[in-house]
Amino acid sequence: MEDNRVRIRIAWNNCEFEVEGSQQYVDTYSDTIKAFTDILKASANEPTEKDTPTKGQQISIFEQPIAAPTVKTNPDGLEVPSSFGEFYHKAPKSINKTDIVLLASYFIQSQNNENTFTTREVNKLLRDHGIDLTNTAHFNKLNQDYKKVFKMRQGQYKVSEEGVKHLIEILR
Repeated sequence: MEDNRVRIRIAWNNCEFEVEGSQQYVDTYSDTIKAFTDILKASANEPTEKDTPTKGQQISIFEQPIAAPTVKTNPDGLEVPSSFGEFYHKAPKSINKTDIVLLASYFIQSQNNENTFTTREVNKLLRDHGIDLTNTAHFNKLNQDYKKVFKMRQGQYKVSEEGVKHLIEILR
């Protein structure tokens, strides 16, 4: 006996919907499938005959291609990519731990409205990127001692002009 399985897969804007089973089972999802196809038709051009899938062919539909990462230029002239990983990889491999903390501090500061950072945010960002420093607060204190960072209020810090100049030198 021939297996009459039906499979529908829609991948759109990094979200996926897939249903597979008998024709009767797949038909229970007809309203959902119609809603997806209506959205896709509204946001994309109609496919040509050569784009029409043949029997048994799987297709994926994406709304837009993946966009390139954006770069934000701060008033001090330092360009900061939208991801910390991109920013970190601009630095030389010989960068020391104090400078890594300064780099992460500046990245966080450039991403929020208050233009400040906390050591907790820096520690979390570094850990999220696999950079495990045993005492981030110690390196932040060293940056304060070198006048690259100053305290704004309890727990809030800001990278100084001296710190920005140092980062520009590092990232050349």
